[in-house]
Amino acid sequence: MEWRFIDKILEKTDSHLLAIYAWKEEDCAGHFPGNPVVPGIKLVEMACQAGAVLWSLRESGAEKNSFFRSIENALFKKTVRPGDIVTVKVFVQEPFSENGFFSFRAESFFYGGAKDGEGVFSAALRLARQDCFEVKK
Repeated sequence: MEWRFIDKILEKTDSHLLAIYAWKEEDCAGHFPGNPVVPGIKLVEMACQAGAVLWSLRESGAEKNSFFRSIENALFKKTVRPGDIVTVKVFVQEPFSENGFFSFRAESFFYGGAKDGEGVFSAALRLARQDCFEVKK
């Protein structure tokens, strides 16, 4: 199974990236029958995918070799449903990259419609290169 939660990158610089995704019925399969809701972990995954793209702009190959490492101060603000369009903006946190880890902040918002600009999700996240992911004993 492959999850891709970026339809398009709207803007990118060395310090931030803005991506967009239109959530679909199949993204909510089984969560919850008769009342589909995008699972929070998929919002986290969207942020991680955008963070990996941002990292790859600064370090070759990072996008294909990064793993989710940690999340802090996560806040889910609104329910996302099929048909909702959400943007995620990720910002580099300093230090940018230290010993194979990449720290960034993510902010997600509804895009268009009656809820345009309303916050969806925010967190501080950390990715790790594959060779740095294993915990050494």
